[in-house]
Amino acid sequence: MVDKAGSPVLDLTARDFIVREDGQAREVLRVTRDTDPLQIALLVDNSIAMRDRLTLLRKSVAAFVDATRADAPLALITLAERPTIAVGYTIDRAALHHAIDKMFAYDAGNYLLDGIAETSQGLAKRTMWRSVVVVLTGLGPELSYRQYTEVMRIFGESGAALHVLQVGMGIGGQGREIVLSKGSAETGGRYEQVLSVTGLEQKARQLAAEISNQYRVVYARPDRLVPPKTTVISARDTALKARGMLLR
Repeated sequence: MVDKAGSPVLDLTARDFIVREDGQAREVLRVTRDTDPLQIALLVDNSIAMRDRLTLLRKSVAAFVDATRADAPLALITLAERPTIAVGYTIDRAALHHAIDKMFAYDAGNYLLDGIAETSQGLAKRTMWRSVVVVLTGLGPELSYRQYTEVMRIFGESGAALHVLQVGMGIGGQGREIVLSKGSAETGGRYEQVLSVTGLEQKARQLAAEISNQYRVVYARPDRLVPPKTTVISARDTALKARGMLLR
């Protein structure tokens, strides 16, 4: 749950949430802060599109790392030329910052869809965690080998949530747009276009705080054989925005 500025709201109770299944209101039984184990894969576009923005990109990645839960393992994966694991899942923030300081941009295209697919395959093997894929990207050439339909299938099997911060307004290819918009919408993620790279650091810090401060909402539902087609969670306060994914 975030406010108008995009910052997480930390003092909510069951009275603050509304849950509807196929338009029918359900009773919210309890709301607790989610302290389940969390792992985050951070995918960073260091392609030619970000070459002249490298200093601000590094600051944004560092801000995200610093704002995440200290107990959450985080992996840093770069996307230029091919998806490359710069640092595997770790809670060692010093190691992550060392890799961020060494990160540079290539005169190459972005392999974002391949990065999402390969990261998802890895997360599918780490099923004991709540998994999140975060993408910081520009709008440069997308050169991934995989088709978007394959990427959506692999990502869906991982059970992860997808959050995207994209520098620049526009669409970086139809298949890419489908994966980013549909993948984030279906998993309760944020997909936000940041007009200028100068605003990326603040947005990255906000996003890390949002991911690190989630709620678990438990609600009552009638026994029936056919599951609902839609489940929508919202806030009673219209100034707040709820995002989330359904856990069965």
